[in-house]
Amino acid sequence: MIPIEALKLALSEEAKAIQLYDKLGAEHPGLKETFTFLINEENRHKQLLEKKIAELTKY
Repeated sequence: MIPIEALKLALSEEAKAIQLYDKLGAEHPGLKETFTFLINEENRHKQLLEKKIAELTKY
């Protein structure tokens, strides 16, 4: 697996985690704040991965 493929795979996993945390937050209102925090972290990771992918595919 080349680095760009690994980054794209990681990006896909981040998106899955966001969906899972969103679902769990809806199912467990008492933990909504925790899941919102986790969603924000995953979004931050996603942005970092997207930036790196853009850098590697710029040329």
